[in-house]
Amino acid sequence: MSIPSTKPATEQDLFVENDTHGFEEKTEIEAPKMHSVLVDGWPAKAGVGSFGAFSTRIVIKFDSPHPEYGEQFATKHFMFDESQPGLVRWGHDNATMRIQKILEQ
Repeated sequence: MSIPSTKPATEQDLFVENDTHGFEEKTEIEAPKMHSVLVDGWPAKAGVGSFGAFSTRIVIKFDSPHPEYGEQFATKHFMFDESQPGLVRWGHDNATMRIQKILEQ
């Protein structure tokens, strides 16, 4: 198995291109196009968007259950730390995770 090339993720890197907002009228529901990432070294798909709701959030779906976050993680309370690329602060207790975006080969 080869090790994928990665870069520290930014919020812009993880925007869901086909995201829909809760105020938009929907004729067809298309699954969000998520990005391949490593979260603290754990493979996952991640995206930043409203996912059909009314506010922006980050959603992470792990390829296999993460020991701390389980199968999926989502929160509206997040911020990418611009001084430390790839570092995401989340929640009300200043918890952190590191996200690396896997580059397409």
